[in-house]
Amino acid sequence: KQWYQRRVRGKVVLLCHASSGVGEQLAYQLARQGAKLLLITRTGRSETLSNKLTLSESYTDSDKANESAQAQLQISAQTFTLLKAVRDEALRLGSPQVEIMSFDFGDVENVGKVVDRAVETMGGLDYLVLNQEELARGFLVKGRPIDHHFVERTFNVNVLSGIQIALKAMPHLQRSKGHIFVSSSALGEISKPGLAVFSSSKHAVNGFFYSLQQELLEKKSPVSLTLGAVGEVDAGDKTPLFTLPEWMVGEKVECAEVIMDSLLARPHTLTYPRIHLTLVRLQKLFG
Repeated sequence: KQWYQRRVRGKVVLLCHASSGVGEQLAYQLARQGAKLLLITRTGRSETLSNKLTLSESYTDSDKANESAQAQLQISAQTFTLLKAVRDEALRLGSPQVEIMSFDFGDVENVGKVVDRAVETMGGLDYLVLNQEELARGFLVKGRPIDHHFVERTFNVNVLSGIQIALKAMPHLQRSKGHIFVSSSALGEISKPGLAVFSSSKHAVNGFFYSLQQELLEKKSPVSLTLGAVGEVDAGDKTPLFTLPEWMVGEKVECAEVIMDSLLARPHTLTYPRIHLTLVRLQKLFG
C-alpha cells in the first residue's frame, strides 16, 4: 500500500476546507505521501482576494446568522489561524510545499481564483478535493421565516462554488490526467425535517457531478471523478445531522483514509460510513 500511495508524491492537490475535521486529516494523509498542497479555509472573508459578499448575509454552521461584520471577521481570523497550524504540521509530516489561503466560497464570482493560485504557485494541478459546505438548518413550518439570502448563501457555497472550481480546473486536470473528489452527503439521497435547504443543495451537487462524471466517461476524458456519499462523521467541527448510536458514526481519521484511497483507486463512488449509508438507502427504498 505504501508503494501505491507514492503515486501522489510531488503531485499538486487543491483541498477545499482543510482547517479542521476530515479535510484537516486528509491534508495530513497527503503530506505523509509527499504531495504538494494548497489548503483553503471554508468560511470567512477572503484575505487575499476581494470579497463582495455582504457580511450580514453570511451564515455559519450554527443555527444563527452572523449579522455582525466584526463577528464574521473574527471567525475568518480563527479559521486562518487553524489553517496555519495545519500547514505547519503538513510540512513537518513531509509535504515539500504547502500554500494556504482564506477564501469565502460564497463569492462565486471570484471562486475560480483558487485554481489560479494553485497553478501560479505550484505549476499545475493534479487533484481537486471539493470538501467545502455550509450547514444550513431551519424548519419551514412554524419556524423562523427563512430569508432568501440564507438559501442563496447555502447554494453558493455547497453547489455553485464547486461547479465553478471544477470547470476552472478542468483544463489543468486534463493536462495532468487528474482526478476530482466531491464530498456530498447522505442528505443528497434522502431528506430530513429541518434540513430542507441543506438537503436540496446536496441533491443538486449529486445531480451536477454525476452528470459531469458521465460526460467524462462518455468522452473518454483523462480526468476521473469520484462522488463521495459521506454520512455522519464525528469530525469535531460541526453539529451532527443525525441522532445515531455511536457504532453508526464514522471517525474523521478513518474517513480521510478512505478518501485518500479513493484519490488513488479513482472509483466512481465512495460510501462512508458504509453501515449508515446502507440503512439510509434501505429506508429510501422501503420507506
